[in-house]
Amino acid sequence: MSKRLLILWLCVCCFACDTGEIMKPYAYLSMKFIEDEDFVLMERIEGSWLPNKKQASLNAYGFKNERLSIYLPGLIQTGRYPNLTIKNIFYTDGADFNPIKVDSGFLEITQMDSIQIGGTFRVTLEDEYNGIDHRTVIGNFIIYTR
Repeated sequence: MSKRLLILWLCVCCFACDTGEIMKPYAYLSMKFIEDEDFVLMERIEGSWLPNKKQASLNAYGFKNERLSIYLPGLIQTGRYPNLTIKNIFYTDGADFNPIKVDSGFLEITQMDSIQIGGTFRVTLEDEYNGIDHRTVIGNFIIYTR
């Protein structure tokens, strides 16, 4: 008798679940160095958009140890994000480019609502690993909450 009740309870629980409305958060990223022809292929992209906290973050990891990090606290509206620092956007190619500061450029939020945030960027980063080196990274991103 208890086996039948257990099976019945499991069936009821399984049929009661509605997975049609479930959509996991995900992110999209397209980026490259301005002088390169090909875009960097990222193996894993993790994004987080918290509209109630007005905060977005994105971390992407490439096949050759590339890494891009975007962290944007205090987002109020679309437009250019003010006063970009290395804490807001960081990219390393996994080899010899490891920047220490943002030299110039912009990160512009082009869309922002309770479901998604997206934007474009063109940022020149400065590296002092093997002498001073400046490289410009361009790209765009979208982060979905659900």
